[in-house]
Amino acid sequence: MERWVQTWGQSHTALSAFSFGGGCRTFRLLINTAVGGKRVRVRLSNVHGDAAVTLGGVCVARCDENGVLCGDSVDLDAPQRLAAGESIETGSGKLDLRPGDWFCVSLCVQSGALQSGNLENTARCLVLSGDSRHAIYPNPTTRLKETVRKGACRLLRIQLKPPVPLFETVELLNSDGASAIAVFGDSLSQQGFWTQPFERRIRARFPGRFSVINRGINGNRVLRDTSPVFPLHGFYGVRGVNRLQRDVLQYPDVSHAILSLGVNDLIHYASISGKPQEKPDVDVLCEAIFSLSDRMRANGIRVMGCTLVYFRDCIDATDEKADLCDQVNAVLRQNESRFDALFDLNAVVADPARPQHTRLDYLGKDKMHFNILGGAAVADAIDLGFFRL
Repeated sequence: MERWVQTWGQSHTALSAFSFGGGCRTFRLLINTAVGGKRVRVRLSNVHGDAAVTLGGVCVARCDENGVLCGDSVDLDAPQRLAAGESIETGSGKLDLRPGDWFCVSLCVQSGALQSGNLENTARCLVLSGDSRHAIYPNPTTRLKETVRKGACRLLRIQLKPPVPLFETVELLNSDGASAIAVFGDSLSQQGFWTQPFERRIRARFPGRFSVINRGINGNRVLRDTSPVFPLHGFYGVRGVNRLQRDVLQYPDVSHAILSLGVNDLIHYASISGKPQEKPDVDVLCEAIFSLSDRMRANGIRVMGCTLVYFRDCIDATDEKADLCDQVNAVLRQNESRFDALFDLNAVVADPARPQHTRLDYLGKDKMHFNILGGAAVADAIDLGFFRL
């Protein structure tokens, strides 16, 4: 039986200071597909835009890992206008792909500010001048706003990749029984340090069987949208309880989900990211996390919940917040039956010599996000037996 299966996707948020201004340019999204298919379609979104965007066309083609086209481009039917707040699905085009193949989606934007997308660290997207959809050899351009992104990385000591606007999902018409694993989380998953090695393990264990779709948003919370006090307006996205339908439930191909969200509800209050009165109630936060699991399980999705990691070494840490983290994790562990499985992420990375701390050798420069070593430790600890069907 044939059905559409996601091969790539990202959650949308407001790009804020990282948005693109007007002007004709082409975005070439490079994908190494984990699943096969014979047709391709694309979902585009301007959900966080406040003005319409004029499109010049969308096409797909085989390519190499650098975006050099290896075959003829296939144009996809798409409207010329993407209104503010609108999402659209293109028509499909024939492209025979096997697991492990590279292909690209090239989108020409003729005019309009691009304010909706994500700084998805697991995406590879080239920005080309003019209408370069059918250009065999891409000639990527750079923009002045790259200095803003690099400055933010230095200031915050975090990793922020160049933004990927408009693209939301790329799907293949699959006949091999493949399905998607959605990772519904925050920057700990969005940055890819554990999701990428996890995806490699999934590909090796279940070749052609699963795609891993990263639905993480930097700074995202379960209970609240981006705080109005945060300088990058809207950048942390819509609260998890409100974005689940859009990012996970609307896709019938999702068979499994990893739910790793909640730590920012504890970190952000009484900081540059949130007001003191945004402090969450432990029981309310945990019940909201359980409700996310309940909603996915009601849709036939097997859910792996995750405990919250310690953040005691990051700049916004306090004794009170660390105690709240312990309280939340205690409730999650006591109610693990609210998930199909509970992955004790905190236990994997906790420092046995320092209570309420994560191992420093697992953390990046901001003392909050994982580095390569920490990401590998997390990915290796996930029981792949959970994903057998």
